[in-house]
Amino acid sequence: MDEPWIPVLKADGTQEEVSLRSTLLQPTLYRRIDAGHPLHTAALYRLHLAILHRALMGPADAEQAAQWYLHGFPAEKLEAYLNRYAGRFDLFGPQPFMQVADLNPAEVGENFRSHWTRLSTEEGSPNTTALFNVEARPGGDRSDTLTPAQAARQLLAHQTFALGGLIKRFTTSARAAPVATAALFLAEGSDLQQTLALNLTPYTPSMQAKDLPVWEQEPLTVADIQRVYADKGPQARPAQGYASRYSWLSRSVLLLPEDTPEGLCVRTIGFGAGLPLQGAGEGSGSNTDPMVTLHESRDEKSEPYPYKLRRDRLLWRDLTALLPDSAATVTEDRKGKVKTKPGRAPEVLLHATKVMELAHAQAQPAVKPPSQDEAEDWDAPLPDARAKHPVIPVQVFGQLTDQGKAFAMRQESYTLPQTFIEDSDKFRNYLKQSLNDAGTIGEALRRSVFVLAQELLKKDGERSPDPADIRKLADQIPATATYWQALETPFRAYLLDLDSDPVKATLRWQAALSRAALRGWQVAEEAAGMNAIGLRAVQKSQGLLLKALGTLLKEGEKDDQNTR
Repeated sequence: MDEPWIPVLKADGTQEEVSLRSTLLQPTLYRRIDAGHPLHTAALYRLHLAILHRALMGPADAEQAAQWYLHGFPAEKLEAYLNRYAGRFDLFGPQPFMQVADLNPAEVGENFRSHWTRLSTEEGSPNTTALFNVEARPGGDRSDTLTPAQAARQLLAHQTFALGGLIKRFTTSARAAPVATAALFLAEGSDLQQTLALNLTPYTPSMQAKDLPVWEQEPLTVADIQRVYADKGPQARPAQGYASRYSWLSRSVLLLPEDTPEGLCVRTIGFGAGLPLQGAGEGSGSNTDPMVTLHESRDEKSEPYPYKLRRDRLLWRDLTALLPDSAATVTEDRKGKVKTKPGRAPEVLLHATKVMELAHAQAQPAVKPPSQDEAEDWDAPLPDARAKHPVIPVQVFGQLTDQGKAFAMRQESYTLPQTFIEDSDKFRNYLKQSLNDAGTIGEALRRSVFVLAQELLKKDGERSPDPADIRKLADQIPATATYWQALETPFRAYLLDLDSDPVKATLRWQAALSRAALRGWQVAEEAAGMNAIGLRAVQKSQGLLLKALGTLLKEGEKDDQNTR
């Protein structure tokens, strides 16, 4: 607990590794946790939130969280809790942190011994693609070691993001960690204290009584794990609240320290299946993981399901699905049968909005700029409820998977403007229209490229080419990819411009759509070539795109006139 292993960005912009006790008791010294690795950073935040929920038995509601946001956490309660469970946070102690103490391969069998890379998403796990796998690289070997700090971060991230698959230790196949493939959301403040307060969602009395994180439970033993898998079906255990979800033991692990001239290190580990979670990994009802957002159900038989990061598109294109919609209800057909069930925005984002609104009301106009030199910056949009124009940066973490293999990990950041804090429904309407416009133009561009490919393959012939050949050629023309890539920066500007003038922000966004579409179409024209066949194909196919751009221009002019 007192060893430095939490990577942080300090207030002066420098990076440092500090102790868990320091980040919890002195969070205003640090801007944020920043491990330089999306999965490690997300897992560290979840650890901090679990400890705060249990140490403070709260917050009871957004009002209490707003008080913590402005004035800090109750230090005496927090320090007493850390002292009480200090031994359970010792990485190599008798009851080692997030581990199974008697999983020593020398005693339970050498088949339980693995190299530490078993814990790593990118460096040797069976769930790792060849792109990352250290053994798959030329000259790769398993002789490297981890420092205790590195081992602690790998352990914590693996417990949070382990993918399911063959394990052959305690059981044939182990389940994935509860939120292994879900995108995890985090609202961010101007310092670590604010960030933690924004994401501490209300902690109910029932959770306070039953929701024990792993360090408050009786230490897990090999015999306990064997009993879980003794029958044909594993005996799944429920998560009683947020703290147990944030600290779930997805795998049985024991770090095996070695003394070297460079100091203590970890080369090998004891490794096996962990505890299977009862029910859906993301939870349900009031016990849904607060960092997860849920899509509406696909049909009446299924339930809402977690949003996942996608290989082919960045999050901003799906942003409306992640924001609260007060009008969302169960949809029914004409006979009254359920067709779909509504999704749900991440609870941390809903909660952060309330906390920011309450803290802003309490701080204004009493709080003044920190210094005269910072007065001008204080008037700008800032991730601080005490500022004149507060905004909420949102971090999104996750790994991209395919058939049980991780091929990438990602961390994205978007800043939601003051409009979102003050009127989320109004903001959502703006956002929905802007993304609908982008989708309409993108679809028109895609269809134009398809027609272009068709005309190129016809070569003035009367018979239409095979549709599969048309799609294949169209996919080789990167027009739509060029279009979407050109829109990320304008979209970020559009979000912040909504605070100053929504109409002008919309007009600028529509202009950006036109520029991006024409840039994408230029790529298609170059692919078609400047010969007679290419020029003729361009002439016949560009109409769909030009028509969509014309409609967009007319709508923009109409909106502009209505505001004058």
